[in-house]
Amino acid sequence: MKNIVIILIAAICLTIVSSCNKGFKELNVNPNSPTTLDPAFLFSSAEFGTHAATMETEPTVVQQFINPFTGITAAFNFNVANQTYTAANWNSTYSGTAAVPGPVKLLVQLLSQVKGNAARTNLYNEARIWKAYQFMMLVDTYGDVPYSDAGQAYLNTVYLPKYDNQQTIYTDLVNELTTASAALDPTKDIVTADVFYGGNVAQWKKLGYSLLLRIGMRYSKFDPAKAQSIVQAAFAGGVMTSNADNCYLKYNATYVNPVSQNIALLANTYYLAAPFVNQLKNSGDPRLKYFSAKYPVPVGAPTASLAIADTVSADQFGLPVGYSSATLPTAPGFRGANGSGYNYSQVNYSFFGKLTAPQFFVTYAQTQLLLAEAALRGWLTGGSNAATYYANGVKAGMDQMATYDPSAVIPLAAENSFLN
Repeated sequence: MKNIVIILIAAICLTIVSSCNKGFKELNVNPNSPTTLDPAFLFSSAEFGTHAATMETEPTVVQQFINPFTGITAAFNFNVANQTYTAANWNSTYSGTAAVPGPVKLLVQLLSQVKGNAARTNLYNEARIWKAYQFMMLVDTYGDVPYSDAGQAYLNTVYLPKYDNQQTIYTDLVNELTTASAALDPTKDIVTADVFYGGNVAQWKKLGYSLLLRIGMRYSKFDPAKAQSIVQAAFAGGVMTSNADNCYLKYNATYVNPVSQNIALLANTYYLAAPFVNQLKNSGDPRLKYFSAKYPVPVGAPTASLAIADTVSADQFGLPVGYSSATLPTAPGFRGANGSGYNYSQVNYSFFGKLTAPQFFVTYAQTQLLLAEAALRGWLTGGSNAATYYANGVKAGMDQMATYDPSAVIPLAAENSFLN
């Protein structure tokens, strides 16, 4: 009798459990949650997430920009390595943020999804080109880096990627750019999620070959014969032909340039460096007034004081390199304090430093200057000489100012005067 009771109780419990489980899985699935994601959105996120140099790193190293105040941001002013900033390119390109993974993760995942898919051939090859750009920047900055194993944690549980030799990486980048650029086909899929060119295949092909040209010129002092071969292949493929081909991020009032936002909020700590300003002044460069400005006091985010900014070239003075806020008063020709900052030139927040300023990655001007060097070495044929490419590059760089603001137009006569 006792056993019968136990069996009955067990049967009742099983029935209850079975009833409770009925539809449980379906009930706990969010019907509004996406189960798939178009890989094109991974591509646009990778474009948006591409690292842009902060003012505390590359621009300070090349003496265009300076922060004289003591602390971690002053490191590069004194040839001091600071891991907070030297790691910035690495962290943003590999890891990204909690909200947006780095471009390497996104592009490796994307490529794994669309490889061999004939309907997504242009997306596949454009992603290869942009992945090559990411690793070119990483190798140029750090040397040997994770490459073949990079981004494989989720796909293949590779949590400790090996470091590949930089020469091996560059060899593969040449192959990737060569084959990906050649494979682009305007009759195939158009990647409308592309934020650079809106899916324009012809422009992506020019970008691919322009990057190949840049890589080729990297070899010029290491292996001139290889450099010449790569450059000639890039030139034959077809590089950028005007500023319309520039690869850059566009910003607006809602999605602002993060670098400009940072320097605008901390304007009293950032100045243009003396070597940069002196070069522009001494050469009569008409771009100076768009780069540089003097303010009654160092300004924060755009205010009414921008309207009375002094952009006269003769009035611009860059801050001396190698001085801190403590030693700056001892610098020859010290120009004194200015409110909470100093009486030196800052970024022109109406143009170059505006919140909607673009972020350039690869440009026609750069490409023409690379061609000028290649022509000087005798690697190019077809009529144009080094002087022509050089002039084209300088003029393109000046015309590029209009991308910051439509009013920043430099007359052709001023460009020719500068060149002469």
